[in-house]
Amino acid sequence: MAEVAGPSTGYEHFVDKHRSELIEIVSDVEPILNELLHQNVIQQESYDKIKTLPTAEEKMRELISGPLKSCGVLGKDIFYEILIENEPLLIQDLETMDAEAETMSRLCETLNVLNSEELGKFKTLIDLETGFPLFSRNQHEMTNTWDIVELMVETYSRQYLGLTKYVLKLMERTDLVQRLIDTCTATKEKHRPSLRQRVEMMESVIELLLEALKDLSEAELKEFKTTLCLVYLFGDSFVQLMQQRVKYIPLDPLDKADMQGTVCLMVQYYGQQSVEMTKESLKMMKRTDLVQRLTDSSSRPKKKLQSSLINKAATMRAVKDLLLETLNDLSYEEQKNLKWFLQFTFFQRSLPQIHWSRLLEEDMAEDMAESLVDVMVEKYGQKSVEVTREVLMDMNRTDLVRSLSETSSELEVAAGSSGDVFGVNTTEKEKHSVEEDWPALIQKVESMESVIELLLETLKHLSVAELEEFRDALLSQPEFHRHFLSTPLMLLQTAHVQDTVFFMVQICGQKCLEKTKYILMTMMRTDLVQRLSDSSSGSKKKHSADEHRSALIHKIATIAAVQQLLLETLNNLSYKELGEFKEILPSIISKKVLPDISSMWSYGADRADMVNEMVHTYGQQSVELTREVLMDMERTDLVQRLSKPSSGLKGPSRGLEHEDIGSAMQDSSDWTKIEPEVNSTDADEAPTYSLQSEAGNFECSVSGLRWVCKEKVSFKYQFCSWEEPMERMESMKYMLAGPLIDITVDAWKLDEVFLPHWICIDDNPEILNKFAVLHIDDCGDVVEKVAEVTSSHVKLSEPVFSPRAVLMKVGVPVKINCKVLIYKTNTAFLTLHVYLIPCDPGLQQELNRRQFSSGYRAIQKPHPENSLKMRDRFILTADLDGAEIYPEKLKLRYESRDPNFFEVYVENPDRKFTLKLTKENEHQPVWTCALRKEEYQSSALIQVEHFVDKHQCDLIARVSNTGPILDNLLREGVIQQEDYDTIRTIPTTQERMRKLFSGPLKAGGQAAKDVFFRILKKEESYLVADLDRKES
Repeated sequence: MAEVAGPSTGYEHFVDKHRSELIEIVSDVEPILNELLHQNVIQQESYDKIKTLPTAEEKMRELISGPLKSCGVLGKDIFYEILIENEPLLIQDLETMDAEAETMSRLCETLNVLNSEELGKFKTLIDLETGFPLFSRNQHEMTNTWDIVELMVETYSRQYLGLTKYVLKLMERTDLVQRLIDTCTATKEKHRPSLRQRVEMMESVIELLLEALKDLSEAELKEFKTTLCLVYLFGDSFVQLMQQRVKYIPLDPLDKADMQGTVCLMVQYYGQQSVEMTKESLKMMKRTDLVQRLTDSSSRPKKKLQSSLINKAATMRAVKDLLLETLNDLSYEEQKNLKWFLQFTFFQRSLPQIHWSRLLEEDMAEDMAESLVDVMVEKYGQKSVEVTREVLMDMNRTDLVRSLSETSSELEVAAGSSGDVFGVNTTEKEKHSVEEDWPALIQKVESMESVIELLLETLKHLSVAELEEFRDALLSQPEFHRHFLSTPLMLLQTAHVQDTVFFMVQICGQKCLEKTKYILMTMMRTDLVQRLSDSSSGSKKKHSADEHRSALIHKIATIAAVQQLLLETLNNLSYKELGEFKEILPSIISKKVLPDISSMWSYGADRADMVNEMVHTYGQQSVELTREVLMDMERTDLVQRLSKPSSGLKGPSRGLEHEDIGSAMQDSSDWTKIEPEVNSTDADEAPTYSLQSEAGNFECSVSGLRWVCKEKVSFKYQFCSWEEPMERMESMKYMLAGPLIDITVDAWKLDEVFLPHWICIDDNPEILNKFAVLHIDDCGDVVEKVAEVTSSHVKLSEPVFSPRAVLMKVGVPVKINCKVLIYKTNTAFLTLHVYLIPCDPGLQQELNRRQFSSGYRAIQKPHPENSLKMRDRFILTADLDGAEIYPEKLKLRYESRDPNFFEVYVENPDRKFTLKLTKENEHQPVWTCALRKEEYQSSALIQVEHFVDKHQCDLIARVSNTGPILDNLLREGVIQQEDYDTIRTIPTTQERMRKLFSGPLKAGGQAAKDVFFRILKKEESYLVADLDRKES
């Protein structure tokens, strides 16, 4: 038998039970002490003593071990009441922890019945069901059931109970399943009352409570509300209440409610248990007379109270109970699919869908059903019954549909009194299928169904460990990760295969096939990659043998197809037109009395995010809304695109095979160079380069980016690291050919854009067809065709922006244009770091940041005049006796993370010397430079003083992060506390810097400026690099 283990279940006061947590976590002790003194729980002497203690932890320790210990239970009760007001989230967390421990104890007792063989099978089935390896090799030998339960709770959160029942059912241990049901849920009656009976029952409870509490004064009502919270945790029937899933009433609405509102809140959250909760509260108040009145009143006939608030509260609770009781009759498998059927029904009815993170959060049996019911009733009121009925019809649960159909009729009768509150106005228009009015969508839906079937069929061949690896790789992609920023990572990692596929197609559409192929390729599952390639080449949709699953796949495919068509439509708008779209949409949704989501969009909001938010909020009505906006914009071509037969979907990897580009376009010298404005808010983040221009042809002096505009334009860009996408490009057989640049247009439009590249195309025309452009959009990596190629740039076929870069198909030897970067370290003897890199300004920017933050400085020298061949090895030499150079040779290649370099060490140089770079096994150097004595011997002090004085105006205007600079100057003794406090109070960064220059730095002289410069190189490394570049 399994070993018995578990925590103690004896009763303890909350304050005693959670003594250590309260001492450790409560930070704002003063208001708690003030209230305890006001209520005479502690005396003035104790108050004064505790106030003198230096830390919150010491104050809480003295309070609990001193005055609270002496005053007993009553004092602790008042202390807890004060904690609820001052630390509500902490109390809620601790209460949840207590309830969880009780459930875990009961689950532990259930698993103790299993023998060792059954326990092993239980752990194996848990792994297989979730697709996430809960138990390691050593943990599979675990026999202590308490350890097993703790591991399940830690890994699966609230999913563990429903998952346990499902696995026990697979093991045919229905006796244990029933035991869990009996201990964790209230016993269900064979006869289910109708909704009308439920509403009348709740109205009777409200009447009973109002009659019993009618004589409470205002002060007593306030006390009653407080005791409600205490009863919730400490009442005699606490355990029984928790078993029946009584919920905690939020403090804010309870505090604001009058007598009737308080009773209605109790019924909404406690249901029929409200009577027992009230009795316990009155006992705490020593109002046994009212307890007796409540007992006596329960046997008297009730008079009907006419109040819309009472009817609403009673109906809402009745609807919740009925829906939850109905959905709890679904199996574990059906409850896993319930959320997706609900999403489609919301979409079809043009109701707001449930957020994806919420879908993952509640993916378990009873808990998920209860959470979904709460969301539905809160958002849709009585309409939730009709929505659920439709979902159950789709799930072929006609037995459950019948009872809800009767309920729907009752609701329509009741709508006269409360329909305005709940929105009971279901129309046939809400329920029609978008495909009926939009035949063009059918083709895309069928195509999407094929994608879903193919992915489900492929991914089911992954083992538990491989599925985990696949999910981790998927979540590392920014287009997926950003949709789940508020979701705990563990919930994402434990998503089922079906959930994973459904999320993929809604985020990326058909492009998720290429995404899956790439991930499987990195996992070395070439057999599955081949399966995807073979199956996706024109095959028809393979219908699932499971009719239930086929219906679900069709619904998810419909939502994904609508999103894809809308995104394709918006991609045809220019940036200016997109802004116009955003301006028109709010007025249209206002006329239709729909939720306004425009406040969630920034001026540069991404099109995919807009489509996602529209479909999630307006459902299939998003199509109609988009048509109306486009009509107002007079874009009838796009309106027709949404209304008439389409040519079908584009493939997921457009442009991977290029048409003949022909000869290279002649590179024109007619480009006006513009110096960008550099903005850097964080030393660890890449700076932003901002540019503005009138109409004409322009080139950025930093990046080499070129653009053509017919009117004034304003845009900005950042260099992005190749570190993360480089491996993906290599697996797709592409090499990097230019910097990765993320462009954002702020205003107006760029008509043509030319990305820089470092490939030498002279005398090598066969490589022209090998160029491509990487576009990292919301659905991942897309490799596109290039419109034209010049000796230094490629023209984008479409000026649509996101991270972009030039690529080249591997297989043809190429030469690249290079730079040699030299940095002098601040060591005692001459030490140089010499880098050989492609002409990538983004990589050079990163190297400058790293070297300058270490106190190094750059020595500017000309770059190699001729291009160099990738992967050739080169040797660096110096014509100076005693010079040491390591390593002996370096291979020319692109390294984004930590490029290798030559280290040149000379102990005591006393003259000018020459550095030469030569290809291995050759004698003629490819690059030569002379280093003069004054260049490598110039002192850091002179450089520092010269830099600070020379760039004072730029530093005053552009330094943005003054906080850490001042902190470091104070720590280094450059400024005193008085100066520090004075400067910190100045409102603007420019005035702070001006005061710093005119005061402490001027008084501190050269030594102070030396320290200031060193701090600047650390905290404003990009700014220093930019100023240093301009100076040289």
